[in-house]
Amino acid sequence: MCRFLTYSGPKALMSPLIFKASNSLVMQSKYAQKRKVPTNADGFGLGWYPTQDDPIPATFVNVDPAWSNRNLKMIAEKVETRHYFAHVRDASKGMPVSQANCHPFSCMHYLWMHNGRLDQFDRFRRQLLNQLSDRAFALIKGNTDSEYAFALFMDKLEFAEQASLSQLEQAMEATIACIMSLRRAAGADTNAFINFAVTDGKHTVVTRFATLEGVKPASLFFGRGKVNECQEGIEFIPHTEDVQDGEQACIIICSEPPTEQSEHWTKVERNHMISAVGNERVSQRKIELPFQSAL
Repeated sequence: MCRFLTYSGPKALMSPLIFKASNSLVMQSKYAQKRKVPTNADGFGLGWYPTQDDPIPATFVNVDPAWSNRNLKMIAEKVETRHYFAHVRDASKGMPVSQANCHPFSCMHYLWMHNGRLDQFDRFRRQLLNQLSDRAFALIKGNTDSEYAFALFMDKLEFAEQASLSQLEQAMEATIACIMSLRRAAGADTNAFINFAVTDGKHTVVTRFATLEGVKPASLFFGRGKVNECQEGIEFIPHTEDVQDGEQACIIICSEPPTEQSEHWTKVERNHMISAVGNERVSQRKIELPFQSAL
């Protein structure tokens, strides 16, 4: 499984969270703390929204390990943005390491990434394809389960030019429900780890979900506050009385807290969805789908 983070906030460089934090995303590509296998070296990706009046995000992906790519460091240190996705990949067994399989994926003004795996994907991949419209089918350039899920999501969203937060949440839940139904019909009875993330540049929706009751979902945390650079790298100050200016606050949703102050980060509950509106507010609610029964 992979590691990712999302940022929404004041215009900022991407390097503090990707490189400078004590548990930066690049650090997690070598030494992830919240998973059994610590290395995520099968590529990386960035997706960010320009600060000029342009709703279409840019993406940069590569199959290099994140710690060894010079261009990633250069972009993170020079490009400012108010909203971005970042991802380091650990390819699922049998999945090729290729640029086409690197996250985040994009369509129109939407970005998508996944931490997890749709286990036994080969059992229901054909059935998932049969669910897709021609437009969604044409989105798929690689062969990772994550990109197929994105195509399914875009169909559930009906390729909306403008979507409300509620529409994004409903499409996300419908996507997971459809995947679970396809898995049941195909006899895929092992667990699926479904930490999906999607954004339209304003709203962000992320899930922490496991299909079997006895399996712990992949880790997910969030915080709203202020990022300051310091001698240790960065510090995160939660948005409380000490951080009065809400306009200067950011919302970070991440597989692992990037700083050592664990008390500053809130763990997302299992089988919950976390939703953020810009850097203004963030909330989580339960995903009302039943657990899958092992056959």
